[in-house]
Amino acid sequence: MTNRIDPAMFKRTFSYEEYLELITELVNKGLTSGPDQSEKLTHFTKLNFQRLKRVFRTLQLSEEIVDAAKNVQSEMLWVVMVESWCGDVPQNLPFMEAISQQANNIRFQIILRDENPEIMDQFLTNGTRSIPKLICFDPRTFEVAGTWGPRPIGASELVKALLKDPEVTKEMRSEPVQRWYLQNKGEQLQSELCSLIEEWDSKLMDQKLTEID
Repeated sequence: MTNRIDPAMFKRTFSYEEYLELITELVNKGLTSGPDQSEKLTHFTKLNFQRLKRVFRTLQLSEEIVDAAKNVQSEMLWVVMVESWCGDVPQNLPFMEAISQQANNIRFQIILRDENPEIMDQFLTNGTRSIPKLICFDPRTFEVAGTWGPRPIGASELVKALLKDPEVTKEMRSEPVQRWYLQNKGEQLQSELCSLIEEWDSKLMDQKLTEID
């Protein structure tokens, strides 16, 4: 993982509302994000758009994550890499937006993976461009405080187990993973981000103190 990103590398960023507008436009035109405009990916984009709205409408934040967000002392920039066809994105993205809304010091932005390969390739997961990938930056220096992604550990372990079965195709993996998300209701994601927020805040505070010294 790199220590710092040149902000000039970002091709385009979206707020959560702007991302919703983008996906609405794609769905209305029968398109998907990214260069591959296959029927399968456009179908997933439409499906994920419905999931995205449902998850945001029904999600509940824990007291712990709300307290952690409200108590952030350092300014943070959260940038999450996504694509509209990715089934993990709508299960995690709404929680990130909701958490950032609780914090005065967290700014949340979204970028598309395939428009920003130079950034994505610095934050690979086991050598792959797995998304969603959340990166926490110092907004003044664009130094990296840490990352999260692409899934909560429970979902990641489930995917690993499914990958060991050669008879389970990529399409067949989707249903049990989505079922895991439905049953977990964002609890594990919130627990993981709660710990990371405290870790990132401490790291950014230490960086500030180092600058003063």
